[in-house]
Amino acid sequence: MMRPSVMILLAVSAVPTAGGLAAALWFGLDMASFERVLDAPGFGLSLVSSVWSGAIATAVSLLMAHLAVAAAVTGNWQARLNALALPFLAMPHLAIGIGLALVLAPSGLLLRLVSPYITGFTLPPDWFSVQDPHGLSLIAGLVIKETAFLVLVLFAALAQVPADRLMRQARSLGYGQLKGWCVAVAPLLQRQIRLPLIAVLVFGVTNVEMAIPLGPGLPPTFSVMLWQWFTDPDPAINVQAYTGSLLLLGVTALTVFGAALVARLFRIVWRRTAESGSRRIGERTARRSVSAILGALWILGTLGVIAILLRSAAGAWRFPKVLPTGDTVSAWLAALPVTGTAATTTVLLAASTALVSVALVLPVAERLHHNASAQRNVGLLLFLPLLLPQMTFLFGVQVVLAAMRMDGTFIAVLWSHLIFALPYVWGMLAAARGAIDPRYRDIARTLGVSRPRVWIEVTAPLLLRSGILAMALAFSVSAALYLPTLFAGAGRIATVATEAAAAAGSGTLRLAAMYALPLTMLPLLAFALAYTAHALVFRKHREVPG
Repeated sequence: MMRPSVMILLAVSAVPTAGGLAAALWFGLDMASFERVLDAPGFGLSLVSSVWSGAIATAVSLLMAHLAVAAAVTGNWQARLNALALPFLAMPHLAIGIGLALVLAPSGLLLRLVSPYITGFTLPPDWFSVQDPHGLSLIAGLVIKETAFLVLVLFAALAQVPADRLMRQARSLGYGQLKGWCVAVAPLLQRQIRLPLIAVLVFGVTNVEMAIPLGPGLPPTFSVMLWQWFTDPDPAINVQAYTGSLLLLGVTALTVFGAALVARLFRIVWRRTAESGSRRIGERTARRSVSAILGALWILGTLGVIAILLRSAAGAWRFPKVLPTGDTVSAWLAALPVTGTAATTTVLLAASTALVSVALVLPVAERLHHNASAQRNVGLLLFLPLLLPQMTFLFGVQVVLAAMRMDGTFIAVLWSHLIFALPYVWGMLAAARGAIDPRYRDIARTLGVSRPRVWIEVTAPLLLRSGILAMALAFSVSAALYLPTLFAGAGRIATVATEAAAAAGSGTLRLAAMYALPLTMLPLLAFALAYTAHALVFRKHREVPG
């Protein structure tokens, strides 16, 4: 019999997801609406743009993540790579998108740094460097974010792969460090990250947050087109959005299927390459190339943060001046009344999401820590919403919430945020609980300690580090969510994500930067506080007895 704690955890995620899909099917299966979708101006190009940008960004991110992990582990700088990737993992997609738009735009920070001394430009050039029709700026933004995510996922998967033993065997056969890693270790790592990789591909094809500031404009990506239809005041256009969301679901499923076929073909080619007898590659050239590309991505992302800081405080910031004029501190203080309310709501919502997520996951992780099969099944069910286009079931979720008279409430938005935070919290806490040696508990029990006291005095301290990081991760996930807040909040719950997206969509870059600043800083502060709290709690464990 399923325990109540397990039922509650799964119900929080499954009920709105299933209800949302059912509502989307009910309202979206309309032939007249389907014909209107197919006849919409720019429909075909919009759909191709979505698939193209998402697929290419996923392929490049996966390649870069594998090469980065291979170079870092074999070169003993994995800690440095982790430190470089973590800030971009914490930063929301929307913040990276706005920052990159401020860097790559014709009047952006990148061109200001070299103008007019190198370029000779005294006015912004007429370039399509952002929102270009080929989606290159959108791909660049996705690669920065998803490479960081996949790097950390691959590092987590290393715990399940005997990498040291495989590398010793490869070296004994004459393989170089990088070629040995790519032949012996990388294929096993790839098997461990299938679900996260599908989630990256689905998000790349269906995302709105990064496509608003970076994606093509005429026509936009299909997900942005659906977002425009949904926010249209005409009810007939709203029905068209439901039908389009089902079409997006089908196209996304075909894209995942196509990616699986390409992966199978790639495995055949890679196996032949591995069996070719060539056991070494140009190690120094390969390492320098990987380091150069990673450095370029890191510089672009860092410049994006700097551009947000500068643009949020700039009044008249005329090209080609690198720094804005005026009192920057006064400009930020003046912006507080504008962003303060949304930032406060964001913090309350994110903190509530973090606390409730951990409270829901901990009892289930404790109950199932000895049952690997049950843990895997719960994880798959919680992970399912990340494998679906948000547009498809969030349309339906709003209908369900409206029928329950809950739409536009704080509780409804919190519930929608839990759907996306729970998979990450479960992944951290369930793995951490399963890794605790049961002999600690057995020794405590032989000493006559009761079960509740064993959990409080033995298990809880061992879980504390993972619990603190899980709360920081849930906080950052909640702070970044745009579409769930928009649909569940019915436009009445304003967070920095919804306000930043609205400003970016209207082309008001300074206002977008003002909201992107707390959107960027809040997740980073959450992780900084988490690591500080961990260091303070465990400082005695690092003291060496005198």
